[in-house]
Amino acid sequence: MTELYPGCWAGKASSGLELFVEPMAHLRSVALGLWVRAGGRNDPPGREGLAHLVEHMTFKGTERRTALEIAQAIDALGGHLNAATTNEYTSYFTTVLDHGLPAALEILQELVTSPRFSPDDLCREQVVVGEEIRTLDDDPEEVAFQLLAEELWPAGHPLGRPVIGRLDSVARIQPDDLWGFFHDWYRPGRMTLVACGKVDPEPLLLQAEEFGAGGKDDQTRPRFPPRPGNGVAVAEREIQQVHVALGFPTVPAASPDRHGLEVLNALLGSGVSSRLFQRIREELGLVYAVFSVTAYHTDAGSLAVYVATEERKLPQVLDLMWAEIQELVRTPPDEADLARAVQRLTSAFLLGLDNPNGRMVRLGTAAALGRTPLPPDEVVRRLSAVTPDEVQELARRFLAPEKAAWAAVGPSAERLRRLMRPHVAVT
Repeated sequence: MTELYPGCWAGKASSGLELFVEPMAHLRSVALGLWVRAGGRNDPPGREGLAHLVEHMTFKGTERRTALEIAQAIDALGGHLNAATTNEYTSYFTTVLDHGLPAALEILQELVTSPRFSPDDLCREQVVVGEEIRTLDDDPEEVAFQLLAEELWPAGHPLGRPVIGRLDSVARIQPDDLWGFFHDWYRPGRMTLVACGKVDPEPLLLQAEEFGAGGKDDQTRPRFPPRPGNGVAVAEREIQQVHVALGFPTVPAASPDRHGLEVLNALLGSGVSSRLFQRIREELGLVYAVFSVTAYHTDAGSLAVYVATEERKLPQVLDLMWAEIQELVRTPPDEADLARAVQRLTSAFLLGLDNPNGRMVRLGTAAALGRTPLPPDEVVRRLSAVTPDEVQELARRFLAPEKAAWAAVGPSAERLRRLMRPHVAVT
């Protein structure tokens, strides 16, 4: 293991498994996570949702343990084992007391190296995932953001497809699909193990050698970055509000512009002191939910704005939303506003480091997106170095109306198109 920066150790097992360890000697617990660089964008066409279903199926039993025995083993450690699938990666994570680390690591290893994938379990889990899909489909915010992804990353690009899949694509998945995906992508060379808390780096590296060999990453697999779109999608639901999301393509995760974009996002709509929240909700009381959010992939990124309101208020809300966006394009933020945004981002970042789970997620996500984790002091320095002119330049470059993709959900698609027409070329 080598010290990546003070307090963070990095290493690699003989199998190619990557490790990051941040010891926190004053704690009794360890946050342990495993990131597999395989997610929704690796799903074959027609099998959307496969990566997510593989994640579910790893919990249904391994060669050594049943699903119940896995749950009992984690419960006995006082921990909680969970997982998540994104476009780019799948992560498995738990937090246990330090004496439970070897057992937790053994269970994680079993999940990602020797799953059982029983056909009977697959049939049951397809039903479970079907219910999960229906749950998301009943949530207009989720629907709006999925439609936005399809418009922002169009032409069938994997980033525009739902990570969870669709009812028909999940129903088509067969045991051979699970095994094919698993053998293609669940290789130690595509995995990063992260531990933060009461843990020693060198003993963990020795345990990580148990992850097996033969898993070098296959760098020859083609991957195509998306070509951003600026379309409009509208969906009807029997709901009382209208939900609108618009998104702008930005930069990949490793871009040097990322810290400036985070400051721009903080000023615009991230947090209760942001311009959108203060103007549209606090001053005028037009909405309950309004925010902006950034997202980063290995080869793309976005900044999205979301709002939900009564249909009759939508024209005014859209006017106000665009006014705030255009103000950032026309005028650099004043120094006081910028300082507050930077202070908020810096404080949130440092607060996250007080939690071993927050440290684990930071390191694992950076590795999965192809970034070398930065020292915390460097993150703070880069945020503090963002200038008003840089924020305006980023707003000019990315927040252009002609680059925006739109999505809306409401009771009437026809009325939504009419209300949005002044702002977008709705067809």
